[in-house]
Amino acid sequence: MLLALLAIASCKDNLEESPYSSLGKDVAFKDEDGLNQATIGVYQAWTTTDHSDIFNRFVLAESGHRYATAGILGSGADPYYRFAHTPVSGAFESVWARFYKIIYRANTVIGNAKLAVPGEEEEADPYIAEARVLRAYAYFNLVRLFGGVPLILKEIGSFEEKDLIFAPRATDAEVYEAILADLAFAETILPDSRGGAELGRVSAGTVKALMGKVYLTMAGKPLNRTENYQKAVEKLSELVGAVNEEKYDMELLPNFADVFALANERNREIVLSFGYFVNPSNQNGNILPFHLFPSGLVNGDEQTNYGLTYDFYKLFDKTDTRRDYTLVSRYAFTGGARAGAEPGDSIIYDPKTSHYLNQRTKEPFSHDDFKYGIAFGKLAREARPAGAPVQGYSSDLIEMRFSDVLLMLAEALVETGKPADALPLLNRVRARAKAAPSKAAGTAALRTAIRTERRLELSGEFNTVFDIRRWGTLQEEIGAMTDEQIVGNVLVPYAPRLELYPIPQSQIDANPNLRQNDGW
Repeated sequence: MLLALLAIASCKDNLEESPYSSLGKDVAFKDEDGLNQATIGVYQAWTTTDHSDIFNRFVLAESGHRYATAGILGSGADPYYRFAHTPVSGAFESVWARFYKIIYRANTVIGNAKLAVPGEEEEADPYIAEARVLRAYAYFNLVRLFGGVPLILKEIGSFEEKDLIFAPRATDAEVYEAILADLAFAETILPDSRGGAELGRVSAGTVKALMGKVYLTMAGKPLNRTENYQKAVEKLSELVGAVNEEKYDMELLPNFADVFALANERNREIVLSFGYFVNPSNQNGNILPFHLFPSGLVNGDEQTNYGLTYDFYKLFDKTDTRRDYTLVSRYAFTGGARAGAEPGDSIIYDPKTSHYLNQRTKEPFSHDDFKYGIAFGKLAREARPAGAPVQGYSSDLIEMRFSDVLLMLAEALVETGKPADALPLLNRVRARAKAAPSKAAGTAALRTAIRTERRLELSGEFNTVFDIRRWGTLQEEIGAMTDEQIVGNVLVPYAPRLELYPIPQSQIDANPNLRQNDGW
């Protein structure tokens, strides 16, 4: 946001032009319809026209752990998956800019909403609540990625507001306090659930789930506020059970794969998601299928830039329906001939060679000069829309599901001394996946079982790295990695600085009041 403001200032003398692509406040907030459109604009800020932005988010949340490795075409997650990143690594600037764009738009709605309903200011509260939830979620991502960040809670209206433009870093605790304040405001104002034309907008149920996750995160490292485990229990319990699930319109769908189907988007298991659509203003849509699917899974030209090890595949029960949906161990090649494969060829992953093999030719599919992992497949497995560019798929990006709520509640119950209450929640998730019920008993065993289950259920859904950090197990994760996971390069050993990502160097350079994370 700061860089954008500086860029506008530098162009001011050279470019005098009517801003036809933007609206002044008197127009944008002249009535409730304008306020509604401005609020939708905050949701839109979560989506992206930047080709790399969404994949960078995925990499930073999902690549730094013992089961992450290269894909068929190598490691698009380099250097992050081997912990060799620096403050100038591009993903940091990309995600930082995205989240502060969201915050900027949310602050604009929050600061101007009441202009749209003069004399009936309370009518603006639901829109303000939505904007505050979306702002809170942006800050929740920022604080888990980078630690304390600049806390900007009002609209920047001019270049004179240097205290906001050049805001210093807040502490982790201050950021979390702001997040909880936003969510607490929204919780009592938003409807319990959404339907019809409003399906997909945040609700009180969404807020309660986010609050539970925030409390659970604060209970772990680095804050270690263990009293928040009980707060997580209380908040998440409000969503679980037949009466509560009906009230907040949440459930576990009977079939795991149905959760991700295009025809079933925004179903009752989805707590929070954002819509990515291929259209003239965003031709890239959701680029994750292009970067994650194995080539020929749905189109023939996918590029697998990320893989998961065969050891991860082996964690699943053979009966577990999540295994072969999360990981693409075998498939029939689709699309034009490529890398020695023809339409209809059977492509099967061979753990002995760490390559996909073409069963017709008996040759490795695509690269055979390095070892790579199994491709990630937990997305809608449908071809991109006609006329879309190769990376352009129309599918929602799922941020939180009801199964996460159940596993978070189970974890919080274990940490508050109620393991017997946690086991049924864990087994409810496993039963849906047709996995054998867990028989774990006692705090230590159930803690381990729930942590493993979070990987099996939620891998690839922006949780893995954040879970590792709050559990304080990063050193253990790096210690479990092997040289074979790293393609032609070196795994960086554990150091405390790796518990957080560095603040983007571009932001340090632009803002004299920003301090870099320790060790970077």
